[in-house]
Amino acid sequence: MIQSSDNALTIAYNPAASGLEIRSPLWQSLSIGPLRPGLAVNGERLHARGFRLEESQQERMRLAADFVSGPVCLRLEQAVEQAGGDCLRLASALVNTSEQAVTLRAVQLLAIEARQGGIARLSENPATVRIFKQGGYWAQVGSLFGQAARAGTDGETGKQGNVQHSSQICWAGYDLASRMALAVGFETAERWSGHIALKAAEGRHPEEWEIGFAGGDLRVEAGERLALEDVLLLAGPDPWRLLESYADRVAERHGVQALPESPVSWCSWYPFRLGVTEGRMLENARIAAERLKPLGLSIMEIDLGWERDYLPNAFEENGQFPHGLAWLADRLKEMGFLLGTWKAPFTISERDPLCGEHPEWLLGSEEQKPLPQGQWFWEPHGETFALDLTHPEARNWLRQSIRSLAARGVRYLKPDFIGCVGDGRMTDRFDRRIVAGGGTEAARLGLEIIRQEMTDGHPEALVLNCGGPELPGKGRFPLLYTCNDTGNTGYVGWPHLAEDYGQNVAGHLFKHRRWGILQPSCFCAGLPGTLEEARVRATATFMSGGQVDIGDNLSLLPEDRWQVIYATLPPLGIAARPVDLFDPIAASSLSYEAMCRGDNKDDLGMEAPVGSRVWHLPVDAGWDRWDLVALFNYDWPSPDSGGAGQLITRYQLPLERLGLDPEGVYWAYEFWSGQFLGQIPCAWQNPGGYVHPGDTQTLISTRTPGVLEAAFFGPSVKLLALKPVRPHPWVAGTTFHQSAGCELKNLSWNPQGLLKGELHRPAGHQGSIVLAGIARPPASAEVAGRSVPLRTGANGSLILPVTTLSDVTKWSVRWPM
Repeated sequence: MIQSSDNALTIAYNPAASGLEIRSPLWQSLSIGPLRPGLAVNGERLHARGFRLEESQQERMRLAADFVSGPVCLRLEQAVEQAGGDCLRLASALVNTSEQAVTLRAVQLLAIEARQGGIARLSENPATVRIFKQGGYWAQVGSLFGQAARAGTDGETGKQGNVQHSSQICWAGYDLASRMALAVGFETAERWSGHIALKAAEGRHPEEWEIGFAGGDLRVEAGERLALEDVLLLAGPDPWRLLESYADRVAERHGVQALPESPVSWCSWYPFRLGVTEGRMLENARIAAERLKPLGLSIMEIDLGWERDYLPNAFEENGQFPHGLAWLADRLKEMGFLLGTWKAPFTISERDPLCGEHPEWLLGSEEQKPLPQGQWFWEPHGETFALDLTHPEARNWLRQSIRSLAARGVRYLKPDFIGCVGDGRMTDRFDRRIVAGGGTEAARLGLEIIRQEMTDGHPEALVLNCGGPELPGKGRFPLLYTCNDTGNTGYVGWPHLAEDYGQNVAGHLFKHRRWGILQPSCFCAGLPGTLEEARVRATATFMSGGQVDIGDNLSLLPEDRWQVIYATLPPLGIAARPVDLFDPIAASSLSYEAMCRGDNKDDLGMEAPVGSRVWHLPVDAGWDRWDLVALFNYDWPSPDSGGAGQLITRYQLPLERLGLDPEGVYWAYEFWSGQFLGQIPCAWQNPGGYVHPGDTQTLISTRTPGVLEAAFFGPSVKLLALKPVRPHPWVAGTTFHQSAGCELKNLSWNPQGLLKGELHRPAGHQGSIVLAGIARPPASAEVAGRSVPLRTGANGSLILPVTTLSDVTKWSVRWPM
């Protein structure tokens, strides 16, 4: 038996069942086994013969299994070992002991099957289990039997109500009853892309569970020993911490060093799509140089629309860029920007001459070569094919193409749809000793070429991973696209944003600065969407900590939307924690009629929301520390069944879920409204505990110690800054930056009654610094050496209005002593 150093997880060999069992001394209901390996070779599924323990030591045990079918004979060697802390590692290698080469179709590193008496028990009651699963652009947490998991009729058993879950790269199962979790993730993905999958009948524990990957029809020579991908397993009470720990181990294994800062860029796609032109790029660049470069914007990227015939794999400019990329790069450099471009270099259009001239450079399947991968959505449409990166001449074409971009001054590249070469159907390729379809090896060859050609002699160049292998490894890019496209404001709808931010982005936040800098798609703040939608998008972008990729036509942007963009820059660089991703917080809906009656109870009921709606980010500004809490509400107001008016959503969040002292007293400030909310728990209440709709003007109506209670209408977002109450005047928040104060420096309180500091924002910005803890009126206030009037704000706060005249603006407020 091998046990993790923290004693939370054990993997033991059961000789009676000839398999491994996963258990936890801290989690009595956890039991997965018996687990055995499996293979699919030459189109035939093989079962292990004599899966056996060969050596067992305190920190490592070695196992082996034989797979025999006619002349085919293979041996799978495995080791389970301590990987430090809360981690165990499974390392595997396959040896072809046959006298002939074989074709590897699939590998089950460990699996249980119902017909062999297997079971994956994560709880006493499977209804309390929540499953985390994810892929490149998506993530999801839901109950074991949630709607998204339903598979309908099972093709083998014919039974209704079966559910299945399959996750790429990593997976977690969390039991709400025991408050324990198991996380499993691949530590490497150099040649294959792993998955973790399970299947269960409705209301029962899973009877199928596996860790494995498609073999990609790799040719394995006689006598060859093939290293497979390594897997990490962790257990503990906090599923999110397990995912972070897993990501840390992967980063350490691959020597990842994240960029020191999250970049800020501008992208042409949503404002212009195929209508982008040289003139439009320069017009937006001139505005960006004035208004956004001081806040960190450094890249102007031309998305699809600049290339010959709008073809995804064309590298020549079209007539919309008459002076060429090199000329444009020089003009942007004069303004202080780098030129970026979009390309889909692995997607070959049937309308490009390359398709007809070199069909041997394209991937195929067993039935068809080349195999179409689908119609190109945009003009000029037509079929597309995947580039065969196992072919040396195809790789040379890619190298020359990317080199030409670098030679023309491109210093930021967004290579899109690069996951197409890993499509499991695409197994017919030039070199069968390299994994293409069903794996990552061929893709990594292409990514490494892109990385080398973009950065050779240009260390400032950046590349964004759009759909390639997520795990670090060969060809790793510093930026990681992490959700479905956000779309133009107004059109895509709130359900799309709820899924994209509340599930997809939330489920990837643990990777930020571990595997790369996340990019949560384009940040669009302009029309035709509402101001509240712009704020929701801005908050999710800011709280992700990643790259801010602005997607608006700056020449048309209204001033209220400029303020939203200003508030998002520069990025804070650290990612929030989705507090309720695994364990939903209490939420209720209140009707106007019920509250008018004085009823403060949830009279209509409300299902737990899907995805995460509460994100938490601790902030350290040097002069103070506080906690940012984003409350997302994606729900449309709708009349209740009795016609009693609109429903308001109320969140009830225990402070201990934020790591805060439940007995503590805190100031609360809401950023987007600039409203000081007073303290929690609330110091006021109506006579006799009376409740009515006017109470929600306060937003925060917490009266119970240890609970943050907020009620507001959606769709909208509230961004709260929580600070321990001070015995003297202090800053509760600001209106300049979503951090609510990181733009302030050198802040201090003098016992003689002087509060002073510096505001670091570009000249010409206007906003306020909101002060709390005001026991008596101040004597004076100054901004940039000039006397300014103070305004009375909500809940006894003071508002200090500030207009910046330079990049550093000194301010002070003095009280009589």
